[in-house]
Amino acid sequence: MPNKAVNQRRSAFRRFRDRIASREVVIRFLKRIGKIVGVTYLVICTLLWGIQGHFIFHPVTVDWEPHHTTEEYEIVVDESAGIKSRGYILNSKFPGPVILFFTGNAGDALSYAHLFSELEVPSVLSNYRGYGKSDGKPSEKTLLADAKITLQMVRERFPDRSIILMGHSLGSAVAIRTSDSNIAGLILISPFRSLAHVANRSLLRLVPVHLLMRHKFDTRASLDSVPKKVLVLYSKKDWAIPAKETKQVLKRIAHADIIVDQVGHNTIFWNNLLSIRQWLEQNFEYSINHLFQIDED
Repeated sequence: MPNKAVNQRRSAFRRFRDRIASREVVIRFLKRIGKIVGVTYLVICTLLWGIQGHFIFHPVTVDWEPHHTTEEYEIVVDESAGIKSRGYILNSKFPGPVILFFTGNAGDALSYAHLFSELEVPSVLSNYRGYGKSDGKPSEKTLLADAKITLQMVRERFPDRSIILMGHSLGSAVAIRTSDSNIAGLILISPFRSLAHVANRSLLRLVPVHLLMRHKFDTRASLDSVPKKVLVLYSKKDWAIPAKETKQVLKRIAHADIIVDQVGHNTIFWNNLLSIRQWLEQNFEYSINHLFQIDED
């Protein structure tokens, strides 16, 4: 009997030891998985920090020849580096307010020329650094600085005119951040609070995008001082800037006129061209049908 009891205790001890060993194996396995996940996470965060500019900015140059009524302009935006910004001026002899337009994150401003020719108001289409024929490399800092310089050029070129800032997607943030007390109005297509808020509505919410974003394009501090005349356009089917994000912007600018569509991100402008024309005419007291009023000098 004593031997049997001893054997039972030994057997119980071996089972206990085996369970401990199994747990240790599992723990070691989980630690290895944790290290792999941790290293992978750090690599992803490092990549997002380092190469985010490649995801945000997509400079494009189109091969189209400007229409004969389209004037090309060139201004120096960085004298020390000799960097020049080049864009386009349309309908310069038309009466009415002047629109300074900032594009989205992809494309050449020239690709919007046919749309602005339909608006029939003087329009300045700005190209960011690296976009179109502009020199340099884009960044949040340079985009905002160059926008201020371009705005000054517009004021000198069109003195005593009401100036409207207009932006599509990324350009809406540039327009909001460039606006000052002398701006007559804003037209914002798919605006957002910041790029971090946009990213948080995707799988990137799994990483601390608010900490990793070097190009934040945060508009929140500027939303309280926008002009009284604001038109916001957005789509419920926008795949790039979700409608929920634009609605957060609208909470801060409740006085804005709103146009809601059901089209894709890149179609909102074109699909609402007539509505934009009507808004301009109603808010800035001039007739768009003024082809016979143009000064031919």
